[in-house]
Amino acid sequence: MTEAKQVDPWRFAGSFLAKMLGGQIPEQPTHDPIPWTPLAKPLAEAKVALLSTAGLSMKGDPPFDLDFERAHPTKGDGSWRALRADATCAEIEANHLHIDTGYVERDLNVALPLDRLRERVAAGEVGAIADTHYSIMGYQGNDTQKLVNDSAPAIARSMRNEGVDLALLAPV
Repeated sequence: MTEAKQVDPWRFAGSFLAKMLGGQIPEQPTHDPIPWTPLAKPLAEAKVALLSTAGLSMKGDPPFDLDFERAHPTKGDGSWRALRADATCAEIEANHLHIDTGYVERDLNVALPLDRLRERVAAGEVGAIADTHYSIMGYQGNDTQKLVNDSAPAIARSMRNEGVDLALLAPV
């Protein structure tokens, strides 16, 4: 039996970020191990949903709490938002102080690659696109209780209710 390899989480971040943020992020996860779950059907038959970490919301829905993010720059809003599959840049706003939201405003696919997913469905490589996609604020620091205990289970329930077979993370 081979020994498990240790992953260097700072490998591509550089020494500056490693020094600045390394002490703020716990070394060991405080959650149970996440089990690997293989896809139960071929991708060409699967319904796929996207999960963005860009703090996206539909215009008219409550935005992510930027005041909280300003007051606590090492934390983020742990809530989540549902996004329509037919949403366009004009209908979605990005609420996140830790990313340049101008890229998202010019091309939604940067943070929520719906067009790319539609292309995969049209090519027959993916079975279907879910009606609902999701967004969280990716920068949580080490205060993940709301995200882990409330938002993640709610997103999972919503996906299960919609018959989603596979969720793809679109990290920003």
